[in-house]
Amino acid sequence: MITLNIFLVLVIYQCALSDGSKLNLSTEPCDVSDIECISKATQVFLDNTYQGIPEYNIKKLDPITIPSLEKSIEKINLNVRYNNLKVTGFKNQKISHFTLVRDTKAVNFKTKVNFTAEGKLVIELPKSSKTYTGEVTIEASAEGGAAYSYSVKTDDKGVEHYEAGPETISCEIFGEPTLSVSSTLEDALKLDSDFKKIFTEYGKQLTEGRKQTACRIVETVYAVSVHNIRAAARILPKSAYFKNV
Repeated sequence: MITLNIFLVLVIYQCALSDGSKLNLSTEPCDVSDIECISKATQVFLDNTYQGIPEYNIKKLDPITIPSLEKSIEKINLNVRYNNLKVTGFKNQKISHFTLVRDTKAVNFKTKVNFTAEGKLVIELPKSSKTYTGEVTIEASAEGGAAYSYSVKTDDKGVEHYEAGPETISCEIFGEPTLSVSSTLEDALKLDSDFKKIFTEYGKQLTEGRKQTACRIVETVYAVSVHNIRAAARILPKSAYFKNV
């Protein structure tokens, strides 16, 4: 989604990344094993920075707009496209797992989140040259995660900084995502015999497709999170992050 960048959280919490009017935060760094401390720091940070801080290259996290998500299933004659999805809920995510292994310099964190995405849905039936459009709302519960290695670099002033390596993003959806469409789109699909046949014969695949879409949303938000980690690491010293690392 993801979003809960622990490096960024604790750095900004300890150091004044911006003026007090924007953050007004101050605390000691957390121990890497103190999940309660990390959770508290994370929530306060999200409350104060979810709208982004452009001057520090910290991007907006909530709401976030995804221009387009597409999925084509040739086997069942169906193309699905979501346009301009406005995603909300990630400012309220809760950390569920965090590890930092000193020996291997590896970081892994996960958060649980309930989110909503609203936008336009375009459904195409290529074989019959039919296209339907309407408003759509997706609601889902998920756990997203990011894993990456880190290194330590020294800048031209002799200050050490963390540098995050390439990330691997993970996603798990809990239960079935809810997908609601506008009444006009729903009525049109109910009257289309081709779509009804697809729904009857491939309902399981369509359900799985909703989960895949929900995960793509989570993964998109998490990519922004990792970007923010890197942005913060370029600004703030290594000493601002955790105790005894």
